[in-house]
Amino acid sequence: MTAASSKGDTLRTTLLSIVILAVVTLSVYGVSFSNGFVMDDEVIIVNNPQTLSLSNIPDVLFAPDLIKPYYRPLNRATYLFDFQLAGMRPAWYHAVNIFIHLGNVVLLFLVLRLLLRDRLAALAAALLFAVHPANAEAVNFISARNTLMALFFGLASFLSYLQGRAEGKKLLWFSSLLYFCSLLSKETGIMMSAVLFVATFMRLQESERPLNWKDRIILLAPYGALTLLYFAMRAYSLQGIVGTPVPAEGLFSRLAINYHIIPQYIALLLFPADLTLFHKVPQGGIFSPAWYLPLLLLLLAVVVYIFRSGNRVAIFAFGWMVINYIPISNIVPIPSDFITERYLYMPAAGFFIWVGLLWRAGNVREGGRRWLIPATAIVLVAASVLTFQRNLDWKDNLSLFSSGVRNDPASPGAHYNLGTSYLEHGDIAAAQREWETTLRLNPQHAEAMVQMGTLAAVRGDLGTAERYYLAALAAPPGETDPDKAMAHLNLGKICEKRGQLREALQHYQHFLRTVPLTYLEYKGEVEKKVKSLMSTVKG
Repeated sequence: MTAASSKGDTLRTTLLSIVILAVVTLSVYGVSFSNGFVMDDEVIIVNNPQTLSLSNIPDVLFAPDLIKPYYRPLNRATYLFDFQLAGMRPAWYHAVNIFIHLGNVVLLFLVLRLLLRDRLAALAAALLFAVHPANAEAVNFISARNTLMALFFGLASFLSYLQGRAEGKKLLWFSSLLYFCSLLSKETGIMMSAVLFVATFMRLQESERPLNWKDRIILLAPYGALTLLYFAMRAYSLQGIVGTPVPAEGLFSRLAINYHIIPQYIALLLFPADLTLFHKVPQGGIFSPAWYLPLLLLLLAVVVYIFRSGNRVAIFAFGWMVINYIPISNIVPIPSDFITERYLYMPAAGFFIWVGLLWRAGNVREGGRRWLIPATAIVLVAASVLTFQRNLDWKDNLSLFSSGVRNDPASPGAHYNLGTSYLEHGDIAAAQREWETTLRLNPQHAEAMVQMGTLAAVRGDLGTAERYYLAALAAPPGETDPDKAMAHLNLGKICEKRGQLREALQHYQHFLRTVPLTYLEYKGEVEKKVKSLMSTVKG
């Protein structure tokens, strides 16, 4: 066989593998094309003026996101162009997310081809990544596109880096530009700089020559320069590099909670049946639940074995997981739940490198392929079914939060959000039942108190409404409205009706200072009230 024919066979098998990956991915996620906008999509995309006109491009590039600490201009730009091409048809937005995920599947396959030198192992691992149920949230939640894009450009950058190390420096420059795009998609893209730094110390391909420190500095210089450019753009847009300070207080407790978080992420990767938006962090010591400690000890044993084996690819994959887990470890407090399936999307790429290594190890054993291929097929079918079912949950808010209640009937958050969905559909009685259930499960649920107060106010019972709002102010901070902005807004309305204008003004001003993303739609109305009341009070 000539070199030309061998190269042609390699190209054909690669293209065939990509076709298989595309068919499987689109078959599993095809149902998602009919899903709508859910949760934050309404605020971030549908009702966000930045997504409606190309004249907003300067704001997209050099202004903060709706939540100020976030600066993700490339991600926001995609929503802007989506609207120009398809208006507000959710099918288009879902299609973009699905094809970015498909791009990540293909890129992971190509990276694994280089690292493993085993096409079947690379294909098996990429197929499992394509249909893994834990990825369904990142793919179906349109507002989570930033995560998909950060991994897409991160994997593309790493692939170009690997090819550049083997073939020439031009691809290394291209790699640095792709890394910059990952940064502009989501802040976690910066972790790719650490991944690439680690990679310079490891010969991941036989064709790579060892690097000295001078080589490393020259190789990494473009990435460093573009990182500095990113921070300059970020500082200009946010009037500061970080956006919000990182509190030293509580750092140990934020790190310690990972003892109860890491096992749940491992379980999601290995047994992805518990899919929900409302994962709980168990309270208790190291034996609560009892299976956490054995699982963490098993993970430690695996890591020790990998380092003792000296397998460079396996060690690198572990490094990928650890580096990309750091942003979700709560060293920097995350304005979201502690455990969120979409946050697993980037670290999980390292896990699937491990999967590819295990598949290759089984494949080279005598007779291994006879059981390996059927076992892989069974796992793929089971994962595809779970993912397909999860995709149906993301059809709209009502189906999504109903799935949360089915998953855990004792979840106050699931019942509360299901109540808000019923209210959106005009079913006030069902909404009230869900909020009453929320308060039975958690009598200190501030948001449910506010909603119950609003129902009382609509009935004209301002006394009961006021008691609910004041109880909400005394309750612990909630998840969606930690500063009780809506309680202050509604207390302001009650005070205004009673002629207590100074008290009303104070409540409205508090609302404007603390209004969360969910309730931005009320901001314009309250600003007008504040302006009117200030002139009245002064007069």
